[in-house]
This record gives sequence, C-alpha cells and structure tokens, in this order.
Amino acid sequence: MANFVNFGVLFSFGIFLTPIAETFDTSTGPVAPIFSTAVCFYYLAGAIGGKIGDTLGVRPVIAVGSIFMTVGLIISSQASELWHLYFFYAPLVGSAVGCCYPSMIGTVGRWFKHRQASAISLVLAGVGMGTFIGPIVSRVLIDALGWRSTLGVYAIVSGVLLTSCTFAAVDSPEARRTSSLGLRTILGSKKFVVLYGALTVGGPGFYAPLAFYNDHAISEGIRGTAAASLVGVIGASSVIARLVISALNDRFVPIHQYRFGQVLLICCLMVWLLSGDSYVLFLFSAVLHGVSWAVWFTAAPNVLAAWFGVADLGGTIGILYTALGFGALAGPAVLGFVIDSFGYEPAIGMVIFTSAVAWLLCFIPDRLEEPQTT
Repeated sequence: MANFVNFGVLFSFGIFLTPIAETFDTSTGPVAPIFSTAVCFYYLAGAIGGKIGDTLGVRPVIAVGSIFMTVGLIISSQASELWHLYFFYAPLVGSAVGCCYPSMIGTVGRWFKHRQASAISLVLAGVGMGTFIGPIVSRVLIDALGWRSTLGVYAIVSGVLLTSCTFAAVDSPEARRTSSLGLRTILGSKKFVVLYGALTVGGPGFYAPLAFYNDHAISEGIRGTAAASLVGVIGASSVIARLVISALNDRFVPIHQYRFGQVLLICCLMVWLLSGDSYVLFLFSAVLHGVSWAVWFTAAPNVLAAWFGVADLGGTIGILYTALGFGALAGPAVLGFVIDSFGYEPAIGMVIFTSAVAWLLCFIPDRLEEPQTT
C-alpha cells in the first residue's frame, strides 16, 4: 500500500508537466527538473531512511514519510510561483518515497528466510500498481479539476493511507539476531562500488520514458488520454511481470536477472526511438519498460542480499539507489533542454548509449570477491 501511494503520486508527474508549464507561462524544460529533483531527494532520503529502518525499526520512518507526503502535496497545490514546487514538492514528496521504500524492503527481507526473493518481488508489485493507476487517475482528475485540486485530493488520500501503513508496519523479531557485515564494509566493497557506478550511468535511460512519454506522444498527435495511459502501461506490465517473477524468482541467479532487465530497457529505448507517430510502438516500448523495470528492480535487493546478507539491506539498498538519484537528476533535467533545442530523437539516442554502458559495467562484479561476515 505504501509503495502504491508513493509511486502513484511521484510517477504521475509526467501528466502534470504541461499543465504546470501552462500555468506559469513557460515551456516544459524548466518544469521537468522538478521531477528529477524529487527523485533525487527520494534516493537521498532513502539512504538515511533505510539505515534508520535497519537500526530503529520501520514504523517511525513510515510515519515521517506520511507527514512529508501530506504536507508537501498541500503546499504544492497552493504554489503561486514555479520555484515553490522546487522548494516544497521536490524535497517533501521525494523524501516521503525515500522514507518508505528502502526501509520496507529491508524489513521484508528479514521477515522471510525462505522464498525471500519472491516476498520482495510481491512487495515491489505495489510500485508497479501505483505507476499503473496513478497517471490514469491523474489525467482524469486534472482534466476535471485542474492540477492544483488534483494535488489536494492526493494529499488527503496519501495522508489517510500512509498513516494506516504506519500503524500496520511491524519489524521482524529476528532482526536483531541477523549477522551483519556492517554498512561501512559493504559500501567499501568493490562489488558495491561497481554496481553503484553502473546504476548511476543507467539512471537517465530508466527515467526518461517516465518523464517524457506523455509529452512526446502528444507532440506526435496522439490524444491526451491515450498518451497518459503510456505510463500506466509501464505500471501494469510491471505488476504482471513482478507477480510472475515472484513465482519464479528464487530459481534465478540475481545478477543474471539484473543484467537481463537492463537488456530489456535498452530494447525499450530503441523501440521508443523508432516509434514516430505510431501508438502501437509507443505501447510496445512502454510494455518493455515495465517488464525491464520489474526484472531489474526486483533483482537489485536480491543481488545485495546474496552478496552481503539482509541485516543491513535497507541501508544498503537505500544508498545504492542514490545512484539512480544522480542519474535522474542528470537525465530528465538535461534531456528536457535537449528536447527543447533538438527534439526527442537525439535525447533518446543519448540514453540508449548510457544504458548500454551501464549494462556492460554489470559484468565486472563477476570477477570480484565478496566481503565475508566475521
């Protein structure tokens, strides 16, 4: 439920892009970095929230996330200048997601000793479901109420549901008995450093479709509702793929699954590049993005658990995902201005290249040794 709420709000931002730009009489270039900044705060907060969840428990972290999300959306709905969204929406909404996501992965990883990979995959299905429903609902609400009132509605719904999640969240009684390498040892390992670098390089390719599918499709003559549904298709295909993976995930070598997800992402971007005004190709690209997201992101916690154990999993995954924060900051922020100046094709070509480099980097850890628990 927490993943559904948080990612449903955050990954709907592409639907708000044009309405916000029109309100403040600007192009999408200056607005797109709001999403990048919010995602960056999500990962930075996740590094802190994941560590706190590992040491103090998950409940206080979720409570803080609930407050951040509600307050951030309320203030943003009243923004009278574009910089207000940079100052309130980006840090508060982004940090709310960061408080919940890594800490809950760590908690679930410690609750389940058997079929751990399947349990994590199921919990992450909430991310895909939020990404599926959020943009579609956002399109309907924005058309009917405007973007400000839509943020107000989301503030109420998010506050109620995340508060409920705060009371429902419970830590595993085995958490204190799990052997630990120590976060400093993990972060200093060569395997972690290489994976972190690969994720930084791969971030722009992952976030570009989420930020720009909607506007690109509209610019090609595809109507608004159909364009908005593309991000929803990403979420729907991601949910289905995560459910399938949850039944099969324990059979895969996590790092092999991780690399396969990145191959699928490259295929997604190539189809997007060739889509032109074809809605069928846009849809195919969105499906590939959702499946690649499910394969890649459900593998990441399992890669870390296999390499370093689960005692520090929340903090480790939170810090790993700061790499995506940097990728997101450099991705949509830069691409927005590239698109304004040169069009979509050069921007998509850029992220195809960076995604291919990220995939190649992920073969390096096979030659490196893991740190050992003392």
